Formats: sequence, structure tokens, C-alpha cells
Amino acid sequence: MGHHPGGPEGVLRREKRQRRRAIVRRRDYRLRAGELHRARRKARDLHRQCGLLRSSPRRFQGGSGRSDRRFERRPTQRDTPSVSVPAVRREGPRHRSPGARARRRVMLQRALSILAASSLLACAAAQRTEPAPRLAPAIVASPGSFDPAGVGSLELRADIGDPSLARLAHVHVSARQAGDMAEVEAAHTFHNDSDSVLEGTFRFPMPDGAILTGLAMMIDGKLMEGELVEREKARRTYEAIVDGMQDPALLEWEHGSVFKMRVFPLEPRRDKVVVVRYLAPLQRGPDGLYFVQSARGASESELVVDWEGQRIFQERGVASERLVSAPARPASAALREDREDGSYAVVRLSPDWSRIPAPKRPAVRNWFVVVDTSRSALEEMPRELEALEALLRALPASARFQVITSDVEARPAPQGLQSVTEATVKDAAAFVRRLTPDGASDLGRALQLVGQLAAPTPDSAVLYIGDGEPTWGVTEPRELVALLRRELPRTGFYPVLLGSSVNDELADDLAQASGGRRARVRRREELEAFARTLAQPTPILGGVELKAPAGTELLTSGPLSLEPGRDLRLLVKAPVGKDPLQGVTAKAKLGGTTVDLMPRAPAQTSSGVARRFGTALVRRLEKSGQPAAELVKASLDYGVMSKLTSFLVLESEEAYARFSIERKRAQAAEAPRVTGANLESTDSADISADRVQPGDPEISIDAARDALRVTVELPSGETKVASYDVDARGGHGAWMVRFLVALDTPEGEYEAVAHIVHRDGHLETRQVRYNVDSTAPALEVRLSPASRAGFVEVLVTQPGLAKHSDLKRVELLTPAGNVHQLIAIRWGVFRAMVPRGELGRGTLRVVGFDLALNHTVKELALP
Repeated sequence: MGHHPGGPEGVLRREKRQRRRAIVRRRDYRLRAGELHRARRKARDLHRQCGLLRSSPRRFQGGSGRSDRRFERRPTQRDTPSVSVPAVRREGPRHRSPGARARRRVMLQRALSILAASSLLACAAAQRTEPAPRLAPAIVASPGSFDPAGVGSLELRADIGDPSLARLAHVHVSARQAGDMAEVEAAHTFHNDSDSVLEGTFRFPMPDGAILTGLAMMIDGKLMEGELVEREKARRTYEAIVDGMQDPALLEWEHGSVFKMRVFPLEPRRDKVVVVRYLAPLQRGPDGLYFVQSARGASESELVVDWEGQRIFQERGVASERLVSAPARPASAALREDREDGSYAVVRLSPDWSRIPAPKRPAVRNWFVVVDTSRSALEEMPRELEALEALLRALPASARFQVITSDVEARPAPQGLQSVTEATVKDAAAFVRRLTPDGASDLGRALQLVGQLAAPTPDSAVLYIGDGEPTWGVTEPRELVALLRRELPRTGFYPVLLGSSVNDELADDLAQASGGRRARVRRREELEAFARTLAQPTPILGGVELKAPAGTELLTSGPLSLEPGRDLRLLVKAPVGKDPLQGVTAKAKLGGTTVDLMPRAPAQTSSGVARRFGTALVRRLEKSGQPAAELVKASLDYGVMSKLTSFLVLESEEAYARFSIERKRAQAAEAPRVTGANLESTDSADISADRVQPGDPEISIDAARDALRVTVELPSGETKVASYDVDARGGHGAWMVRFLVALDTPEGEYEAVAHIVHRDGHLETRQVRYNVDSTAPALEVRLSPASRAGFVEVLVTQPGLAKHSDLKRVELLTPAGNVHQLIAIRWGVFRAMVPRGELGRGTLRVVGFDLALNHTVKELALP
């Protein structure tokens, strides 16, 4: 049982638990030591920002004594695979056999496919969809096209309630551009229609090349940010809290590009909101960059998509094939981000191929085509068959091929190597279609079989179609690469990855080790483009040489070679204050000519660059087998999830403290510095200017007071949480956030992005601006007799045009020791009526603060 502070151990009754939560929240909102410099200031809601991120683990492990799951192939076969399961799936009780659960799930899917078909036939004529107005085009994919990931699902335990009454009700995707990537926030709202408390597993398939940067969950109306924690500690904390009937969430890498999060509790008749944030590459097309979002997984809910603060799509019951697309701005080939720990850059190396007569690679003559027929291919089998036929038809007339199916076994087509004709292509598809996808995936066994078949056959290559995720036999990437080099020393490996969950890292390793090429196929045009490269000689620019000055670190996104359509990205870290690209070179040899690959355009400032460097570093450490402590440190330092770290959401800041989990992004808020809201205090004015930190900006967001949450993303990638101030904007109220900036930050106007979670749960994104100002305001002080007898009028003015005035607050200290706060009567002009008796002989001190908390002190000697 979990231990509750201030109460006994054990399971608390619901009413008492709610009272305790309210107490925790009130405590959490109170000020900590060092947040204000004076105890009598009013308590404010000083929220903390949290850091998050991640990378990837493995689905089932087998062989080598590592599996606790049995995989069996049923004797029954069928010609067509079942339809994909809906957004809310059924999960069997934990005490039952995993193998039985898998078989029950297939039976359930068959039943669902029949029900779905009959429902569609019955309702097609009556059903009508009314899409909301869109500001950007929504692209409807053709029936055979491929789409990216981006919508999660919830799998519920059946032994503690009825999971059929839970559903994905709403998905709100908000994205904005960050260089050649998009910063995406996907808010999933699940609703429990039952009268039971449920527990579930949230699964989120990341888009190709995406980096998980954040996780949050709504707990009793408040969106709580998660924290990145060492994996085993996160699990222990989660289990301790679940036993105490509280509200934790644990996100872990599952396999390929899929992350899973255990969620508890799903309260009866209540919503559960799960927010996932990630960086995703923008798609590159003939007309430039564009953002694309798939509706796959959201067919039974409402999908809302915002791009750059504008609503571009809103529709309920949208077809799963729908793709929503919006054009993006051109991005520089070099991007830069400066942080306290260093200066970072990412450079896209992409030469002008029309001007480079690169050597040609001859087309391969003999192809061994491995098709994944494991359980994970059940939903993707129609796409695999389509890809198989398209790729075979694209081979040159002189080519030969042989198909091998692969799950726990590897089965070659009995015909052996055949010429490419329409008849042999259809026979190959029929050979694959006869098997029902089931069981685990033993990629190593398939490679061993291909090695035996290719040994007497020169000029051969392997074409793999599937998700690239081995779950049986040899599963470790380093062992599989060694097996490939041993069994197929002169054979290229060409993986074609399909599905929402793929292991693109392993596919990259295998392709790089063998001289092949990896393709992540989501749309028909991508498949056709890759197919053309199999039939035509491809130019290659290899032998790329990278150099950097001492103290500068270099990482790459792939092998040191270039081909059309496959760019090489160079990631750089330099010491603080240094230009990260100064002295960095990237060159390639072409005959006797040296080709300079570094772009000439200056680096463009962008967020997320350091995270991209951290992701590459973590992946390098994972592949090289470095000590676990070094990998965990890199993961936590950069906020990038690894196989040894997890993301944990707790119900309050006190809960994080109780389990000794560091809130890294809360450190700035806990430092002994005041915020703009602190200055708006109190029973009496504070004239101690040494307590005010100058230059730190303030942002005001005009949003409803009952908004659930308002956050601001800064150009550096940091997220700040705003609090509502009823006195802001002249008493009209606004959400305010104040944050720290480096002392060497140039003055000027900057742009940030505000994310507003409204009361109804929908997410709004808008651009906001703020100023960095370290110049103290000029003040002019004038005393004159007041019209009111016995008083003196003190008038303080900021010289210059009124519209440029940033004077925010003025206070004065009389010789008698009394403090007065002046009232703004117009822009840049403040006034106070002071009793004449307080202005005897001595010094009158006036302090003026501008919006950035810069201050000026003026002293007037009174006769």
C-alpha cells in the first residue's frame, strides 16, 4: 500500500481521498522558500515547468531464454487478414495466459470485422459528416496509399470493468514549425462511459524520425506534466502509487516506434486527457516543406488539427485514410540553438546532384524478397502485398526473384529464382496470401536462410518488406548486424518498412552495414520512388570526411555517404558562446575533385536542435554498448528518452518530492528570484530595488480565467507555465508568465507560442511576443501643491513618446518612513497625493520599475 502523508497506510475511502487531494493541491500552490523575498507577500499560483522526452525498446523477446510468451501458428488459414482494431482495444486479465490472450484478440478482431461491415452497409446511406471550415487543404489519400502515425489508442484491462464502454472521444493536434521539423502536441481525450474504475495502456506510434519531447495527463482538472526518470525507479514509483489508489502514469518504450503508457484510474463517467508532445520531420515535396497529420486511429472520434495557431481541420468520424496537410515555410539547411550547456547546430548535407557526375551503382540482378508474416503483419498485410507486387513489377526485365515468408519460421517459395512476369508476380503474392499472419518474428532465421540461397548466386540482394521488428531468436541490433555480415557478406539489405510501428533504427543499421538502402513507406508515391531506385543505377557520393576544431563534438544521422533522396545530417555541439559551425568542414572526394558539402547560407535560429543532438548521442551510446550509467545520464541531461529511462506523471509537485524525483524544469522557478506577479502584491509597497532582477521579460496571454492550463513555449524550446492574475491588464485579468533570460541575451522583440487548454478541453495555439530589455527607465519627478488642502502632488513621468513608455510601477519613500505606491493616470505618467506633514526635511526616494523589472532610483533633497 502507498503511504499518504498525514494519514494511515491502506486504501483510503474515496471521499477522504478527494479531501486529501485538495489539501495536497493547496500545499502545492503555496510559495516555497526562496520564491519570494518577503514572507508577507501574497501566495501566488507559481506553477513549475517540467521536462520530458524519449527514444525506443522492444516488443516481445524470445529465444536465448528471454521470452515468457508462446507463439503458435494455428492450423487454420484464411485468404484475407482481419480489419484493424478500433482505438480502444481489449486487454485480458494479467493472470491469464499471454498466448491465450493473443488468440482471443484475433477472434475478437474477426467478430469486429463482421460487425463493422454490417454496420457500414446499414448506416452508409443515413450517415452524414459536416466538416468544419478549413483554412488549409485536407488531402484525402487514395485507397492504396500509406499514411504517417500520430494518433494513439487505449487498451483496457477486462477483469476490472467493462472496456467496451470506453472510447477515444476527441483528438486535438496542434503543431508549429521549428526549422525543418514541426513541434506537435497531440491531446487525446478518452471517456469512460461505464460505472467502473478502469485501468488501461495508452499506446502512441511515433511518426518516422520523430523525437518525443513531452507527456502530460489531466488529473482532477489539472494538466500535470511528466518527468523523465531512470526506468526501474519509475516502475517502482508507479507500482507504489497504484497501490495507494492515486493517479500516476508511466510511459515506456515498447517496440519499434511505439511508446506505451500505463494509465490508472479511468474514473467512471469521466474524461481522461493524455497529451503527447514530439518533434516530427516536415515532409519534403516538390513544392517545399509541408506538415502532414494522419487520421488513422481517430475514425470514431473528433479530429481537430491546428497549424501555426490556425484551425485547418475539424471533423468527426473522419475516414482513417484521410491525411491533413499544410504548407510550411522554407527552412535553412543549417539550424542553430544556444543553451547554457553549449551551442548546437544541425546541418543538412545535400549536394546538387545535377552538377555532380557521381559514380553509378549497377542494378542488382537477383533479389531474395523476405515478407514479414508474423502476428504484427496482420493489419498491414494488404499493404505488404501491394508493396510486394509494386516492387517486383519495377525490377528490370533481366532480374530474377524468390519470395521468402518470415515469422518464427522462414519458408522459401518452391519455384526458386524466377524471371519477372505478370504471372510470376501474381504467384508470389498468392504464396504470401495463403498464410495467416501469426506468431513471432525471427529475422535472424530469415537472414540465415537467404544466406544459404544466395551463397551460389552472385550479384544478389535482399529486399525486406515488414516492420523490421524482430521478436524471437536474435533480437539485439549488434548481434543481427554481425549475423548479416557473416551470412551475407556481399549482399545488400534493402528494408521497406510499413506500418505505424517500425524499427527504423535497426533497419538503418542493417542497410548501412551491407551497403543497402532503407525506405520508410507511408504513401504510394514513396513506394514508387523507392521502386525506381531498384531498377535504375543510382548515383552515390561516398567517403564523406568530417572535421571540427578541438572542443567541438560531431555526430551524424546515418552512414557517411549520400544518395539522391537520402540526406546526411550533421549534428554539432560547441562550447558556450562559440559559433558551432566555425571550423567545421564536410567534404567528399569525387575522382580527383573535392566536393564541399557545407551549406553557404547562415544558420537559422530554431528550437529543438539540442534535443536532436541528444537523440543522436543516446542512439550512439545504445548501439556501442556503453555503461548504463553513461546512457542514463545523457538521456536525462538532454531530456531524451532511452531504453533505460521512462516518463512518469504524478498527481502533484509534492508527490514528485516525496519520491525524490527531481523536477528539472522547476529549478528556475524555485531560484530566489521574483516574478512579475510577485510585484503586484500586497498590503504595502516594497521599495527595496535590490530584490528585483532586471531584464527578465513578462508575457501576458488574454485567455478566459477558467482555462484549464496556459503554457508558453520559448524560442529555446523551454516551456513556461502561466498563472492567472486578476490585476493584470488594468484589472481585466490575464494569464501571466515571467521567466529568466541569460545576461548576454540581446535586447529586442522575440516571438513565443502560447498553448491554451480551454475549459471544454480543446487546445488553442497562438503566437505571442515579448521584449528583452535591460535598460533602466528614465524618470522625471515633480512636486507641486495639490488642489486638496494639506497635500502635495508628486508626479513621476517617463520622458519620450507615450506609446513607447514601459514604466509599470512607481513607489516612493518619504522622509517620515512611509511608503506610497503611485497611480498611473496615463501612459508613462504616475501620480500620488502625499500629506504635507510627511515631506519634512530629509530625502524623498522614488523607485520606478519598467515591464522588464529594470529600475531607477531618484533621490530628492527636501528643504
